[in-house]
This record gives sequence, structure tokens and C-alpha cells, in this order.
Amino acid sequence: MGFPSSDMLSVVGSFLTYQSLGKRFRTRHPDLAARLQVPDSLPLHLSVPLTGGRSVLLAQWRFDKPYDCAPVWAVVGPDIAEPPRIWSATTSSDILVDALHARAVAELGRVEEQSPWRWDEPVVGEIVALADELAARSVPVLMAVAQNRSRAVEVERGTKEEYFGRDEGDFLVVRGQGSLITVSHKPLSGWVADVRPAEGGASQRLDLGGLLLGQPSAVPGLESGRVDRADLAGLVAELARVPHVPTVDDGFVSTLPAGSTLLDSAARELARTGFAGVVPDSNGRTRLDSDTFHIEWWTRWKSIGLADMQRLYGIAAAKRRRLMVLVTENSATRPALAFADDVEAFVFAVDPDSRRLGACNGLAREVVLDDPTWLPARGLFDRRPT
Repeated sequence: MGFPSSDMLSVVGSFLTYQSLGKRFRTRHPDLAARLQVPDSLPLHLSVPLTGGRSVLLAQWRFDKPYDCAPVWAVVGPDIAEPPRIWSATTSSDILVDALHARAVAELGRVEEQSPWRWDEPVVGEIVALADELAARSVPVLMAVAQNRSRAVEVERGTKEEYFGRDEGDFLVVRGQGSLITVSHKPLSGWVADVRPAEGGASQRLDLGGLLLGQPSAVPGLESGRVDRADLAGLVAELARVPHVPTVDDGFVSTLPAGSTLLDSAARELARTGFAGVVPDSNGRTRLDSDTFHIEWWTRWKSIGLADMQRLYGIAAAKRRRLMVLVTENSATRPALAFADDVEAFVFAVDPDSRRLGACNGLAREVVLDDPTWLPARGLFDRRPT
């Protein structure tokens, strides 16, 4: 008898995984232990039968090509028209069976799924609590992302899993009047909010300081201690109901006039990102001025080293300002960027061709504006278990 093939070993491994999940479900949730079904034939899944021949399933799924390279865990049913409820492949067994149980209990009782499971999250944190507050105000929250970083999204070629990096912070997405509003809670920047067209397009920054506190912010983000959750929920609920959400970009024309320099473009991009008061100097227009930042435009042929960054920080500190570095040639060394994060400095790369800002260090990555290519997923359609 030959050694089992890799396909056979894979099937056996999957079978044992589902058997283990079934045992864990019955241990943690004896109230539905008798209902649970764990078939021993393909396709493998866990099932909690409901009424009328309907069920809620837990299974590993692959999205349609070309996004079928890796499986995810999905809690499915009873209505496949709902957005896919997915968890990353590395999610713990306890979380998976708890998510299945929460969905089944809600369907059996014909009640709203309990938080945090209704948001596909295992615990209630800042973003989940904000999502609950918005839902209580009848605001359509499309997704809330915190510990579970995987979500199903619609892209140009279909539906796929999107894994959101930690730089994006914990966030939720709200459907407004023709727009999508994203509210993020980020490790270094605090609360940040953006808006983009509902059909897709470039994001624009909201000035939370001005909108929430009546104090326009010179820097993107608002410290957590300055934000009351109920006030933030009230603001987002109000913005979701207006046809035009005011952004920091409203004061700019859509294109820069002919003859604009790279300096002019950088000033505009920084303002759009939420850095108020950054303008070209009024004399020779050879540098950027700010009451909040010492701005260094690095055009040297060599990368910024740790000693360079420390020297620039010393200049900024002597002026009692924060440091911002704009790089057009090369970049900065890892020790230099780590130091920039330690002293809360921003390091951006300015692309001479596109004239867009890119992020070099962690703090800059949290606030740079991007152009998302995804929209929240609409439904499972014909996707199937692996």
C-alpha cells in the first residue's frame, strides 16, 4: 500500500478540523448542541438547521477566480443575498463557533444579531461601540473592522477578501447620500474621517476638529480623549443625511492653474490631507511655511540617515514646531524613519510626475489619502464551500 496522496491527506485534515469545530461548538453552546450537524461527506461544513428547510452554515470558502488563491471562513445563510460574513483562515476555533452560534440564535429567535457578532467582530471595542451607536440612530453601517481584519469587498473583477493592515486603524464605513463615509480610530493619529463617492473614487478628508469641536485642526486626526462617542455618532449621522459632506478640499479648485510648481502641488495635497495652514512662502516660493510645522524639503542625492533626521528634529524643536519632511529623491533609512515615528514627525514622498503624496513612516501612512479600488460586498451570489 502506497503513501496517501497530498489530496487525500488534505481531505482528512479538513475532516478532522470540522469534527474538532463541531466538538468545540457543542462544548461552548449546549443550547444548540442537539441541532448542530457535522456531515462526514463533501462539501464539509457545520450546519445549524432552522425552520422551513433553511440553515446557517460555517464553512471554508474560496471566492471566484481570480481571487480563489486562499480560503476564508464564512458564516453563511439563511439568505445568500446578504454580504458574505468572512473571517481570516487563522481565526481561532472558539471565535468561529461563537460567530456561528450568534447567527443561529438570532435567526431562530427572529431578532437582531447581537453585537459584536453582527459586525463580524469578537469583542466590543471603540469602533464596534460606535457602530452600535450609529445603528441605534438608523444609520446604515456597511462594515466595522477591528480585530477581524478580513472582509469581503467588491472590486472591478468580482468579489474578494480584503485584508486591512493595521496602518488603516480600526474603522467603520457608513452609507451617506451618494457617498461612503469612513471613520477610523488609528493608533498614532486618533480619530480620522474621510468621504468618497458611493460608486468609487478619490477620498477626501473631513476636518473633525472643525466639525465636532468648532476648532479647525492643523493636523489630521483628533486625539481620542477629545472625542465623545455620542457626539461623534451624532455628527456622522448628520453627515450621512446631507447631499454634500463638507471636506477640507472644498476650498480648492479641481485642478491647479497652468504653471503651478511641484511646491504648489505639495501644498495643495497637504491641505487636502488635513494639514491646514501649509502654504508656499510669500517671497521666493521656494519652500513651504506653516505655523505648526518646520517643513524640510529633502532633495539631496542620498537617503536621510538617523543623524540627518535628528538634526532636522533639533531645528524644528528649537522653533517649537513639529517636523515634517518631504522627500523627492531617495528616501530615508529605517533607523531614521523609526526616530521620526518616536518624535511624531511626518515623512512624505512627493512624486514629481503624479504630484501625489506617499507615506514613508508609520505616522504618515496613517493619514495619507488613497484612492480605494473596493466597495463593500453586496452578496454571496453563487459562491460555494471549498
